[in-house]
Amino acid sequence: MLSAVDGRTKKMDEEMFRELEGIAMTEQDILEALEEWQSLSVDPENRYAYEMRLKWLLDQLSNIRGSRDEGRQEGLKEGLKEGLKQGREEGKNETIRKMVKKGMSITDVAHILDMTVEEIRERLGD
Repeated sequence: MLSAVDGRTKKMDEEMFRELEGIAMTEQDILEALEEWQSLSVDPENRYAYEMRLKWLLDQLSNIRGSRDEGRQEGLKEGLKEGLKQGREEGKNETIRKMVKKGMSITDVAHILDMTVEEIRERLGD
């Protein structure tokens, strides 16, 4: 937060302050830093201490965001795998229906697709 204040002019970078406030609403550590910052003066010692604290907090936030991105990517991969599996199963079900519709016996369909007769019946809804 202290980096949002120019020590020479004592002016605050409003855009940076709003961005940090927005982050603070979702990250407890940064919210605590905001509250502490408001109660302290901007003298050089406090400014240095808070710059170091802010750097640490931003590093932590970056780690959290990186972990979220990794989790999101992993979720997408799992979703893709599940979607492909579901698509293959739907394709197999369609093949079974077409083979039976063309007059093939359930036994022959099961043999060709390396499945049991019970599995074929289950997929046909028999």
